[in-house]
Amino acid sequence: MSHVPTSAAEPPLPFSTESDIVDHRLIGARLRPPASQAVIDKSVAAGVAIGLSPEMAEVLAAAAADQQQLRRALRSPKIQRFGSEEFTYIEFDVVTWRILPSPDNIRFEDERARGTIPMPRFGAVKGEALLTFEMDSADKMIDAMAPRITDMVNNNPHIGSILDRGIETPGWLSAVRLTTDLGTVTRLESTDAFGRTVASHQGLGITFKDAAWNLRPGSRRANILLRDLVEWAGSDTVTDDQARMVRCSIMPNARVIIGYSAPRGFDRARRRFVAHLHMAPPMTFSTATTLNAKANASVDNLYERGLLIIPAGMTAEGVRDILDGTDRKHGLLPDQVAVLACGTLNPHPNKRQARAVNDAIADLTGAKPKLEERTQLAAEVALRGFPADRRLTALRSALDRAWRWSVLRGVELTCGHPLDLLAEALRELVQAGDAAGPATAELAALASYHLVAGRTQLLTRSEFGGRGSNAEPQQIMRQLAKSDVGLRQLCQVVLDGRAGRDPQELADGTMPQDAVIPGAEVLTPERLRELADLSEGEGITHESPEDRFASALKDFQERLDDLLAAAQAVGRVTGEDDVALVDTLGFSSSNVRDTLVEITDLVSEWRGTRRRADRMRADLDESGDAR
Repeated sequence: MSHVPTSAAEPPLPFSTESDIVDHRLIGARLRPPASQAVIDKSVAAGVAIGLSPEMAEVLAAAAADQQQLRRALRSPKIQRFGSEEFTYIEFDVVTWRILPSPDNIRFEDERARGTIPMPRFGAVKGEALLTFEMDSADKMIDAMAPRITDMVNNNPHIGSILDRGIETPGWLSAVRLTTDLGTVTRLESTDAFGRTVASHQGLGITFKDAAWNLRPGSRRANILLRDLVEWAGSDTVTDDQARMVRCSIMPNARVIIGYSAPRGFDRARRRFVAHLHMAPPMTFSTATTLNAKANASVDNLYERGLLIIPAGMTAEGVRDILDGTDRKHGLLPDQVAVLACGTLNPHPNKRQARAVNDAIADLTGAKPKLEERTQLAAEVALRGFPADRRLTALRSALDRAWRWSVLRGVELTCGHPLDLLAEALRELVQAGDAAGPATAELAALASYHLVAGRTQLLTRSEFGGRGSNAEPQQIMRQLAKSDVGLRQLCQVVLDGRAGRDPQELADGTMPQDAVIPGAEVLTPERLRELADLSEGEGITHESPEDRFASALKDFQERLDDLLAAAQAVGRVTGEDDVALVDTLGFSSSNVRDTLVEITDLVSEWRGTRRRADRMRADLDESGDAR
């Protein structure tokens, strides 16, 4: 088998004009009359001889425009690597009525993530490059595909070019076993050729139903279609419609996947492969589609490396299926899914989970992601219940900014009741030496979802940044979590959000209630910012040495967050060539170096002291006396 390099981005197809119309005979010369059963059996035997299943060999033979060309291709399959996956494929001319417009297409990721596509995802036959797809009703499948196909016909500018010139750039195809109430059929599906397939079907005058069921291999209708096309292919006296049908009858040199090597099933390997093809070139899909493709690849990578954080009572497979949108009947509340997304896709930068997310994104795009890209993916997954409109952009941006607060990196979901989380968070506020404990992080993550996704968006990203009253979302969340007043207000936001109420402002000294509070004012974005400013100086009312120590540590952590943000800002300054200046000019300062070394030494000493204290505490627990 020959190895070939990854293909470059496909050039855009030109808009068609009258002079661009291709002579149908050039394309029609690749067609052959219907083959005899003996010839088809010979092609099937050639496929089986190289290790294909009879089912796979038969679908290839049925799809070939030229059986001799197919057999030559089977004798010399090729291998191409995409990221961590390796695909074995053959190149041959495929008749386009054997290609099914894919019901699991990357262009649908945005709609699929939002639950507006009433179709399942592909499955796969274990150990084979063979997809499976099952629906109870063929009619429902046809109805679900109709708007996707119509949208492609109406809005893809390349449709006209294919009608007039045929398919000039071959696509990737895979085999799929389709099971409905009409039985089981096996076809090729438009892995990376959805638009080209839809255009060719438009030119042929056939439907999705025709490709799936009506034009069965060996059927009278399919044979008549092929005979007519062969007749028109060699004639110079044809109508415009007949010439167009011939031009649209073949995908020349289609790349059909017949084998693969990957640490995952073929359905997920294929999904990553298609995302890789479309993420590596300049991205042409919607922001939501792009983010969902990256998020799904990241979740897959975490699952395969055994790095998913698994809440009690759940499984790794269950977490994966929730985060990639496969399971929509999981029982988690929307704010709990948000916490799960934040903890999974927004881990600490120095953890293996962060490297796994980065590797998955780089595998698709060819570029190392920026730190904030992980929070963007997490925010997109958390907000999949919202339509992809202008409001989603504002919601995603605010949640993304809120989740850049370092405390929320790697937050873990316990599914604890908000009032129980509040009680633990208040203890952490007094006792914890770190910036915030796990209960504070979970409560803040739950509240951030409702502050963004409620009926009124309370947590907004200011276009002026963090100056004056224009505090950024992460600063607001950080300030609210610094005081008992702020934590109680966050808890009330969660209770109200889950009950479908407008968030109520708590009066001074009162506790949250899962009910309408008499006389309570509805919280507004302006009032939320005021509460965040007030909480900066309030905190817990008594000032013991331990409290002052905890406050100093929090201040230290906050300054580290600001330092990190400032360092990231340096990397975002680019020159006229859009290359970061720090990558070309560099930066060197002895003062910065010496200060960072001094801080590192201090933190190392603190950690050493903490370890010694922990050992002493353990000894006391065992004997009652320090040894």
